Amino acid sequence: MWRINREAVLLGAGPTALLLQIAHPHVAEGVAHHSTFESDPWKRLHGTLATTLDLIFGDTRRAERAVRRLNRIHAGVRGNADDPVAVAVAGPSYRALDPALLLWVQATLFRTSVEAYAAWVRPLTEEDIEAYWQETRQVGQRLGIPLSLSPVDSPAFSAYWDRMLDPSGPIHVTPTARRLSRLIVRPPLPALPAPVVDLLALPAIGLLPPRIRDEYGLPWGQPHEPLFRLASAGLRAYVNALPRSWRAMPQARAAERRVGRAAGPPRVGRIAAP
Repeated sequence: MWRINREAVLLGAGPTALLLQIAHPHVAEGVAHHSTFESDPWKRLHGTLATTLDLIFGDTRRAERAVRRLNRIHAGVRGNADDPVAVAVAGPSYRALDPALLLWVQATLFRTSVEAYAAWVRPLTEEDIEAYWQETRQVGQRLGIPLSLSPVDSPAFSAYWDRMLDPSGPIHVTPTARRLSRLIVRPPLPALPAPVVDLLALPAIGLLPPRIRDEYGLPWGQPHEPLFRLASAGLRAYVNALPRSWRAMPQARAAERRVGRAAGPPRVGRIAAP
């Protein structure tokens, strides 16, 4: 988790994960009813990112606070779905502490991180992906996702992902999700012209499954795919040209320094980590 999530370029996949999350009708209802996302999207996104990074890179005390904070917030997110499509597809009521919803949110973060890392940093081996998923499962357990519900390994995760995204599955973009998506695809950046904002969103939109992209009504045709491939290649070249420390999230650098201080200098007979 540290090796993958330390890469700051993965922030570019944040919109992908958010769009996938609210493609679950009950997640979209919970965000619409209980979140400040529509009134203050930057504050909400900053809070979500800070909590996620505390979970991954924080010391024990900071990570425990993040777990308690998330669980406390989720405990109050429950209610009845207003969107008729959400009711028809996923049922009349929702609650954020539903382990199945928590698993979907976690799955979107895992999947988009793997795909973005492979596209914009370097490919991952099957062993890397398996190790990353096993570590992710352990974090999910602290957030209310029992291991009995979580896919046991990477192939099982792929099967779960395919079931969720199958047209007969629960993941469908509702009118509520389409309304929320406008702030994700084209966030309020008054200093930048709309075409520039659209260009910045292109790598994230390119990572979306085609059906989900179509259900959001996001255009994707002949000019978009070549641009996406060119942008991905350019990002990968840029990232790999930078010194490793320059590419890292500040929280990752702080965590690495903390571990380095705890390890201390190498002793005689002790092999230093590479």
